[in-house]
Amino acid sequence: MIELLYEPAYRHVLFNHVPIIGLLMSCVVLLAGLAMRQVAVLRLALLMIAATAGASIPVAGFGDQAYPEIFGKLDGTGREWLDYHIYLADTWLPLLYLNSLLAIAAFIGGYWRRPFLIPMAAVVAVVTLPAIVMASWIGYAGGKIKHPEFRYENPPVFESSRRLP
Repeated sequence: MIELLYEPAYRHVLFNHVPIIGLLMSCVVLLAGLAMRQVAVLRLALLMIAATAGASIPVAGFGDQAYPEIFGKLDGTGREWLDYHIYLADTWLPLLYLNSLLAIAAFIGGYWRRPFLIPMAAVVAVVTLPAIVMASWIGYAGGKIKHPEFRYENPPVFESSRRLP
């Protein structure tokens, strides 16, 4: 069982839900903290957002490592979905990286100047909501790679710079 952790594709599948589900739960905590104006809840939520959005960094790295091996095992439509999944990740992961950095900045800024905490947390919330949507969209395309039963349509046509022959 432990040898599976040495497989990048397995690590990617194991951890790819953290940025989506973790960010969603973190956003609920953040919005509750903003509504209640509770400093401790806001600080916890900002740390949760930093960690879960930041988890997209190793998830993307595992996916990049697994790409060549997985690409070779797929049918034509699976390859198209894999390339689309990577296209979306390359396009939208910087939003999650920004989200993590903003959460860290808001956490530190809130300690530095406590009156800044609520406005900075509100900015993080505004960035977190589209980050959840984009992370879900990336995951939606990823779910269709090896599961033809979930392929109700073909992937959109796009230009990929990473497509293997």
